[in-house]
Amino acid sequence: MDKDEEKAAGAEEWTEALSDYLDGVTAEDFDPQAAEAWLARAEELDGAAASFDAAGAEAAFRARHGELFAAPASAGAGRPPLRLRRVLPRMAGVAAAVLVVALAAQGLGLDLFPHTTSWTRGELTFTTGTGETPPGEHYSHGQAALDAYDIRVPMLPTWNPAWEGEDIPGLEVTVTEEEDGTLVFTEDHRTQGGDGYTFVVRQHRGAKAAQAQVQGADNPDTRVYDFDGRSYYIMALGEDQYRITWAVDRYSGEIFGDMTLEQAQHFVRSTTEEDQWVYTAPDMSVPPKYDTIQAAMEAAGIDTAYAPTWLPEGFVPVESDIYVSEVGSWYSAYLFATDVAGERNLSLSFDLRTNPDGAGTTVYSKDDTPVVTFERGGITFYIICNGPWRSVAWMDGGLSGTISGNLTEEECRAMVDSIPRYQS
Repeated sequence: MDKDEEKAAGAEEWTEALSDYLDGVTAEDFDPQAAEAWLARAEELDGAAASFDAAGAEAAFRARHGELFAAPASAGAGRPPLRLRRVLPRMAGVAAAVLVVALAAQGLGLDLFPHTTSWTRGELTFTTGTGETPPGEHYSHGQAALDAYDIRVPMLPTWNPAWEGEDIPGLEVTVTEEEDGTLVFTEDHRTQGGDGYTFVVRQHRGAKAAQAQVQGADNPDTRVYDFDGRSYYIMALGEDQYRITWAVDRYSGEIFGDMTLEQAQHFVRSTTEEDQWVYTAPDMSVPPKYDTIQAAMEAAGIDTAYAPTWLPEGFVPVESDIYVSEVGSWYSAYLFATDVAGERNLSLSFDLRTNPDGAGTTVYSKDDTPVVTFERGGITFYIICNGPWRSVAWMDGGLSGTISGNLTEEECRAMVDSIPRYQS
């Protein structure tokens, strides 16, 4: 017997053991530790039957035990034992079995997916699962890093070329400390080829050290751009490449990379005076693959009972997509819509994680507006503001949902109220 056959035999043995356990378990005697032990052992055998249709197993499970998902999880107590042997055929595979364990536990009213929620002045963070999160600090944008160090002097642009329909490279934020104690905050927008631009903010020991960081002040070719009581020094580095430097109190700022002179001045203005958001109609020439979020969720294998059945008037679908991981532990569905007449956009996304040990983090940028919380169906919902953009986010077991757009708080609440899963 080769290694693959041994793994296959082991997967079958553990699948049968899980079936035996779930065949007789009730909400009163379900042991999460037993499920966790099974999942740990199953992870060692991952890949033994990669050809198994995990999404099909989920659909079969939901069809056979739909009553488990017809009411909130808190109503699970007192239900009859689960009969899952027919749902888990021999050699079902690790991915499908993990999915069934998660769904069975959720149907019994048990939470295998603990999560935490926290927020600062610049971001709200959801972390779910028991696995390890990446080491070090994580910041979704440069301002969140400045907020974490209680730096209140406006030093980073609030405008980005992407807001005017241009492509923007990826975002990476780092915080380092130099030998003299200077803190360096870097927000990098660069492609792998090095194209793009970079924002840098330095916190010095004093104003003299900050002024020494300003470059080009005595160069006759430097453009001095005065705005909102500050002097910014703009130097050409090449064709459509510029470097901008300035200093305020003990802080120095620098922006350099690919940009036009007009964009350089726009970066400068937006550090102290936030630009008015301007609506740009998206490309609607190609119809989306899925015209409703329910259709996308169904294709991804996510229960459509978690999706709102009501949306504000005027929105039409523009783009949609789904994702299912190769091992069947992560399912995702997304839909983007627009209201041209109302000049606003709407985004709906749902992610289902079926491995309780897999940690996942979602970060939402926010402004100083207080986070609004409310409950529906035993689940806490969070409304997060970031300028004209409002997001309502929540976690329910291994499922996370987000509804975002140029929305009012009343519209956010109304969409949540229309979700079948949370209706009493």
